[in-house]
Amino acid sequence: MSPGDQARGTREVLLTAAAAVFARDGYVRATVEDVCRRAGVTKGALYGHFDSKHALATAVLDRQATVWRRRRDHLLRVHASPLQVLVDLGYSVRREPDGAHPASSAHRMLFQYPMCDELAEREVERWTGAVHGLLRAAAARRELRDGVDQRRCAEGMVTSLVGVHIASMAMDDFQDVSRRVAQLWRTWLPAVATPGACAALRLEPPEVRW
Repeated sequence: MSPGDQARGTREVLLTAAAAVFARDGYVRATVEDVCRRAGVTKGALYGHFDSKHALATAVLDRQATVWRRRRDHLLRVHASPLQVLVDLGYSVRREPDGAHPASSAHRMLFQYPMCDELAEREVERWTGAVHGLLRAAAARRELRDGVDQRRCAEGMVTSLVGVHIASMAMDDFQDVSRRVAQLWRTWLPAVATPGACAALRLEPPEVRW
């Protein structure tokens, strides 16, 4: 293995360990020592890749965003309807064993800790932009009702989804999140999608877990 491959491998191990530790302990309680212990590396190795816990958290969220984009692109190849892609992405965060799914762990970290304002704002803007893009694609397919303000709708959907996940985390540690998300879609989609498009959608969780 070349030094470059080894360095990339260490970085990935650190990100996976950090996602699990942040998800378990929250950002404030988690320590770089916890991450190093879980990753099986020294603090020197960690600081060779990340200069602070904040930088490590940012990288975890960046990796999650990449996974999320790949998931969206996969769903766009699977589903003809951008609205079905939107529905399925809403179920991306579901209860997983600790550390088993880095993407969901990154979301849990963000929901658990009121991250620095710029990080939280950046993540919400990312999600809003992705939802807005799907709504634009749905409008091009004539799946949206006339007069829908796509940007405001995207902002409202993201706000609702974040609220659902925060409430589910606080009340039942994500055990009931799928039911809550399904209720959200049953409320939102009839208001913005045409009757024909809405009738064709599966609003319950997809059978496949990513």
